[in-house]
Amino acid sequence: MKSFMPLAFLLSLFAAQVSADSFTATHSCPLYQSKNKLTNPGEMMSVPGTEYEVLEMQGRATRPEWVRVKTAALSSPERWLAGRCGTLQQQNTGSDSGRCDVAGEQDGHVLALSWQGAFCELYGKGKRECDALNRSRNDERWLNLTLHGLWPNKKSCGTEYGFCGAVKQKAKGFCNYPDVPFGADAKARLAEVMPSADFNSCLERHQWWKHGSCQTLDANAYFIEAARLTELVNQSKMAQALKDSSGKMQSTANLRQLFTAEFGKHSGKRVSFHCSRGLLTEIRLSLPATLDSSIQIKHLMARDGAELRDSCPASFLVDAPG
Repeated sequence: MKSFMPLAFLLSLFAAQVSADSFTATHSCPLYQSKNKLTNPGEMMSVPGTEYEVLEMQGRATRPEWVRVKTAALSSPERWLAGRCGTLQQQNTGSDSGRCDVAGEQDGHVLALSWQGAFCELYGKGKRECDALNRSRNDERWLNLTLHGLWPNKKSCGTEYGFCGAVKQKAKGFCNYPDVPFGADAKARLAEVMPSADFNSCLERHQWWKHGSCQTLDANAYFIEAARLTELVNQSKMAQALKDSSGKMQSTANLRQLFTAEFGKHSGKRVSFHCSRGLLTEIRLSLPATLDSSIQIKHLMARDGAELRDSCPASFLVDAPG
């Protein structure tokens, strides 16, 4: 007759092998495959007193709302557990090199999105994408936010965190950087949200060698994720308000209100509006250190993220294309 180990013992055995941050369960709570849909294949529950290895967390590090942990579940072993169900123990791994050019040491990301009309008005002389805008100013694409960059950040380095790969300094002209090592699918996806990439003025090269090289995704995954995030923002009510305001005045208060109504009150300090000469030029979003292509912006912004500051006045002009 075969004997079987109790599930609680198996869970404890699996979770005891902890080398990163760990979460000790204090209550028996559901271990969700999806915390949004509240799915729990196998009706798995946490075992009080058991330590689970933490893969990621949502909310404040001192008081997480959710943690994703490794379990012994046969189906979807990586599960979400509510933060109220235990306590978090953070490990000091000593992995920070103290340098500002080492990949994978980011503590957050910033998604920077341009308002293309204002960019071309102020900085676009001689750029192919701006010549194209002037020839097709009624094209719907110019009323979308466009991707400037997805920047991994490291607080101890400030804006100096960068050039973590083979290229170690800024080139004299974006097209003087090496080609980006990505495939046709990622290149096509990027061209939809970054006019410079579409019209071959090479912004994507600078973005990869300065910023993309400082995280651990390859160029394909990195730019596909940047494009996905840009598209999600362009589907928002805030982005629609910008379209409707083309050639008119807008306010930071109104745009922030629309943004927080859609993405949660926590997002209000994690979005910023940037202006030059009275024109809106850029919107930035503060995102966590670990990005997940299956997660919507609302849930990404609910995690820990740096607060951002506006550089726009209370009211500004949303420049019309051309």
